[in-house]
Amino acid sequence: MNAVAPEGGRVRRLATRLPAAESSVAEARDFVAAALASWSVARGPAGDIVLAVSELVTNAVEHGCGEVDVQVTQVGDRVRLRVGDRSAGVPVRRSPSLLSERSRGLVIVEALSTGWGYEGLDGGPGTEGGKWVWAEFAVPAPVAPAQVADDHATA
Repeated sequence: MNAVAPEGGRVRRLATRLPAAESSVAEARDFVAAALASWSVARGPAGDIVLAVSELVTNAVEHGCGEVDVQVTQVGDRVRLRVGDRSAGVPVRRSPSLLSERSRGLVIVEALSTGWGYEGLDGGPGTEGGKWVWAEFAVPAPVAPAQVADDHATA
């Protein structure tokens, strides 16, 4: 997703850095949920994005190293979620067995998002200094209060 605003639009971006600890998963969920609510993202897509950040931060804590960066960006009708860590290891989507209790994170992210991937922390293809794992989501444009009033007046 290109961070250039559509004509007349705006780019919204918030980021935080969290310790590599289990408690950071809940902090990331709360952070992303608050950002999406402040941007008036509908509850359905917001719930998907919050679930995805939970899965990606869990992966970063369990398989990454160093602090965990969480970034959420909205440009028009798209939201991109990025979770960064300092590990050179690349994410691998696994096909868990039916009885497996683990290895479902990226399967869930793939199902909820319009796409996911990874890139180096510097934006390049290499992950030697760490990586961002990202997922992108389609979100409906918020309805302006004046538009809602007009719609009710003409109904």
